[in-house]
Amino acid sequence: MKQQQEKIVWKFQWGETFGFLIPEDRDYYGGDFYVKKAHFWLAETGDRVEWVEIKSTWKKPEARIIRVFWKEKPIEQEFVEWIYSKWEWNFGFIDVEWLEKGFFVYGDKRNWAKDGDKVKAQVIDFKWKKEAIVVKVFWDTLWTVTGRFKDSDKFGFVIPDESKNNDVFIPGHRKNWARDWDMVEAKIIKTWWKNREGIIVKIVN
Repeated sequence: MKQQQEKIVWKFQWGETFGFLIPEDRDYYGGDFYVKKAHFWLAETGDRVEWVEIKSTWKKPEARIIRVFWKEKPIEQEFVEWIYSKWEWNFGFIDVEWLEKGFFVYGDKRNWAKDGDKVKAQVIDFKWKKEAIVVKVFWDTLWTVTGRFKDSDKFGFVIPDESKNNDVFIPGHRKNWARDWDMVEAKIIKTWWKNREGIIVKIVN
């Protein structure tokens, strides 16, 4: 995806079901970006906006507006930076340390984030509850450990080489085909529980 910049948004007046971002450098971007009505937020015709390119469900490149500049001041919006956890079905959560339950994320709102990625997400109100839309994925920001995997059927632990007293908890859906006593590499995604939690990203042996 190309680097995002401040652009002009043009919203069709007839029907108001979709619109287009009109880049200042249309030659560089190869044309306009399609914007669904659900992704307008508060933008109106002629507004300058901040946006992110998203997975296209149409024939044109597609974008979502995340910020509107109005009278030279951005409209206040809430963002969090934490861990994306993908569930079995087509949804996930942004796990946040200080909350008992994270922010719900629909599958098509994860912006290519994978299970265990650290992300920046916009928090929105939807039907009297908080949900989130991933706007950025931070690649290679979380650390990994190498050690032996101890399988316990529905979950397991990685016993790191560097420490025998600080094992890494691995939920069953994050074992990624590792078997008992495999040497593995695990990415740490949570640190605030009794045991660190991780996801196995590589079987070493």
